[in-house]
Amino acid sequence: MTTLSPRVARTARTDSQDGFTLIELLIVVAMIAVLATIAFPILLRARISSNEGVAVASLRTIHSAQAAFASSCGSGGYAQSLEDLALPAIGSSVGFIQEPLTVTDAVQNGYYASVMAANGASVVVVKAATCNGASADAMTAFVAERHPLSVSETGVRSFAIDTQGTMYMRQDGVEIDDALGGAIVFK
Repeated sequence: MTTLSPRVARTARTDSQDGFTLIELLIVVAMIAVLATIAFPILLRARISSNEGVAVASLRTIHSAQAAFASSCGSGGYAQSLEDLALPAIGSSVGFIQEPLTVTDAVQNGYYASVMAANGASVVVVKAATCNGASADAMTAFVAERHPLSVSETGVRSFAIDTQGTMYMRQDGVEIDDALGGAIVFK
């Protein structure tokens, strides 16, 4: 059996070309940077689409909560705030709407939420006569709206729903008011 001296073995190892050269590593880093540049806007758009979907779904939830409030607590009138929808009726431990939509301007998935009396709405029941001790009178109509926390980062469009369940949107992400100013029907 032939054995190599330690000197010959060391020489054989140092002559081999293990590892990557600096140029090869720079090329790999450049390719990763190009891929990241392409992927980042796609991921951001996917997150914005997801946030907008949650905003629309939560408006439908608010609309359902308003319908339950009107039929059982407001004598046909609607709450003017998320706080009033969160209050449970006397004898109940659960409000008409649940977290995180229990506070005006609550942020959920990058969108603020609010509820207000619609422009031109009138009082149906005074606040003292509601079954949950609401802080404001029950009104004939409402508007619920969601607008992005940061336009172009958390969302692009703002959304609203009215008493009849018609969904509206603004393309610029600006908060929608009680008269649905600047909003178009969302299909």
